[in-house]
Amino acid sequence: MVSRRNYFAITVVMFIVFFLFQFTNVVLEGWNGYEKNSYVRNKGELAGRESAYEAEAENGKDTFADVRKRLVYIGDADDAAGGVIKNWVNYTKRGMDTYGTVQEYEKAGKDTAPEIMVIDAEHIDWEEKDICDRLASYTDQGINLIFSKLPGVSVIKENKELRDFLGIEEVREDKTTVEGLHLYDGFLLGGEAFYVTGDEEENQEKQDMELTFPWYTLSKDTKVYLQGMPKEEMDAGDYPAVIWQRRLEKARVFAVNGGYMEEAEGLGILSAMSSEMRDYEIYPIVNAQNMIVINYPGTASENEEGMEERYGQSMPEVFRNIAWPSVVSVYRRNTLGLTCMMTPQYDYEEDDFPSKTELEFYMKRLKEQSAEAGLSGESISDTPIGQKLDEDERFMEEALPEYKFTSFYAGKLTESELDSALHDDMLKSIRTVAADYDGDSEVIGYQSDYVTKQSILSDGVRHTYREDFRVRCIETALGYTSVGMDMSRAAYPETEQDEVDKLVSEFGANVGSCWKNFNTLDGTTLSEGDRRIRNFLALDYGESRERNTIRLELEDAVTPAWFILRTDEETVSRVKGGSFSMLEEGVYLIEAEDTEVMIEL
Repeated sequence: MVSRRNYFAITVVMFIVFFLFQFTNVVLEGWNGYEKNSYVRNKGELAGRESAYEAEAENGKDTFADVRKRLVYIGDADDAAGGVIKNWVNYTKRGMDTYGTVQEYEKAGKDTAPEIMVIDAEHIDWEEKDICDRLASYTDQGINLIFSKLPGVSVIKENKELRDFLGIEEVREDKTTVEGLHLYDGFLLGGEAFYVTGDEEENQEKQDMELTFPWYTLSKDTKVYLQGMPKEEMDAGDYPAVIWQRRLEKARVFAVNGGYMEEAEGLGILSAMSSEMRDYEIYPIVNAQNMIVINYPGTASENEEGMEERYGQSMPEVFRNIAWPSVVSVYRRNTLGLTCMMTPQYDYEEDDFPSKTELEFYMKRLKEQSAEAGLSGESISDTPIGQKLDEDERFMEEALPEYKFTSFYAGKLTESELDSALHDDMLKSIRTVAADYDGDSEVIGYQSDYVTKQSILSDGVRHTYREDFRVRCIETALGYTSVGMDMSRAAYPETEQDEVDKLVSEFGANVGSCWKNFNTLDGTTLSEGDRRIRNFLALDYGESRERNTIRLELEDAVTPAWFILRTDEETVSRVKGGSFSMLEEGVYLIEAEDTEVMIEL
C-alpha cells in the first residue's frame, strides 16, 4: 500500500515530468523557424552563369591552361554526342577542339597532342587506304582514341586492319538481340550489375536497355566493361561486346557499340574511360544526393469520393496518417537529402481550397527532418501556370506570408512556360529548378542567369535498368543524383499500384537497394545542392604529381570543394588541406578545404 507521502511525491514528480515535456514542445514549436526559408538569398550574391567555367571561353578563367588535359572531337559539335562531350569537358575543366574530319585536325597543326581524341566514325572516310595507319599514328603519339560511334557493320566486316585496330576478332552476326547486359565491376561507380530480363514480370517491366546491336567477339588484348548476355549458353568470352578497350603500347583505343554516348550516360562513360588511361585520375564533382517527393503534400481535401473508396479517409488524413510516416521512414533509412515539392491544390477548377492548418503541420515536420519545402508547377487541371501561381500566392500570403520558396519543380511546363513562370512574383526567390530527365546531357547547369537546373535522373518507383545505368554514370562523372516519387498518383489513384502504401513501398525498396553504394556521398536538399552546383560550375583547378604526392590548386574556389580520385593499386594515406574517405576500392572522395591540397599516396 502506498503511503500518502509517497503518493504525493509520485504525483509531484509526474506533474514535473509532464510540465517539462509540455514546456519542451512549446519551446520547440517556438524555435522551429518553419515560417521562414533559411535558403533565401539575394540572387546578386550568388554565383551566376557568367562565373561558370567553359572550355576555351574568353572569360579570363584559363589559369591552368598549361597543365590542362585536352580533348579533340572529330564530329559534329552540335549533335547529341557532341553535346555530351562539350558538357563533359566543361564539367571536368578540360580544353577542347572540334574538327569535322581528321584532315581538318591535321591541317590545324597543333603543337601539342591532345590526351584524348573522341571519334564519331561517320566523320571518317573509311575508303581511304591509309586511314588505319593515320589512326595508329595518333596512338603512337600517346593519344587515347574513343570511338563514340562505330563504323557500320559492313565497313568493319570488310576492313581487317580496322578490326585489328579495334580489337575485333570476328563479326559473328550483323545484328543480334540479347537477353540482358552485364556491367563489370570497376568501370562505373556502384559495382557490378546485371540488367537481365529473364522470366520475371518485374524484370521485364524494368528492361529498357539497348539489347539489339552487332555481335562482335574480341581479341585477347582487349578488356570488356559492358557486354550482352545471349539467350543460349556459351563462354563469356564469346558474348557480344558493347563497351571495351584495346591497350596499345603508348595509348588505348576504346569503343562503344550502341548509342550510349548520345545521352547523359556518356558523361560517366567518358569519366570511367579517362580513369582507365592513367595510373590515377582526379576530377571535381558536385557531391549532392537528392530525394524528391513531387506534388506532396497537397493541403486541400480533394477527390473525396476516390479517397473514401480507396482508403476510407479524406486526402489530408491519408497524407498525414499513411504517407508522411512512410516517407519519413524511407528518408531515415538512406543518406539522401529530402525535398518535398508541394502543391497547395491538385485541381484548381474545383472549390476544394487548401488548408492553412495542413500547411503548418507539414512545414513544421519538414523543418524537424532538416528537409526542404519547394513548390510544384503541376496541376491535374488545365489551369495556366500564371493562374496557378496567382492562386498559390494568395494562399501563401494568407497562411505563411514570410515563407518564400527557393526550389521549383517544372513538371510538364514547356521552356517558354517555365521562363515566364520564373518571372512571376511568386517565384522571385527561386534559385534552382528540378526537371524530369529529358535526354539532355546537361544534367546540371543554369536555367537562367541566376537560376540553376537539376535533372531528376530516375523515377524511384519504377527505376528501370536504363535509369539505374544512368544513375551509375552520373554518380561516376559528377557525384550527383536526384531520384523522384510523384505523389499525385496517390492523390488520384487509377490502379492498386498507385495506392500510397504500394507507391512508397516500391520507392523505399528501390532507393534502399540501388543507392546503397553511394552512401558515402552527402545527402542534400535541392537548395543545398544548388549551392554546391554553383561552386562546382565556377571551379577552376590544376593538378600535378611529384613522387607519391598529388597537388591540387584551386583558383578562386569557394571551399569546400569535392573531387573523386581513382587510383591503380595505390591508397591514400594522408590529405593536407582537406580530408578523404573511401567510396569503394581504388576510389576516394577528396574534400578540399583550402585552395592548395596535398594528397599523399
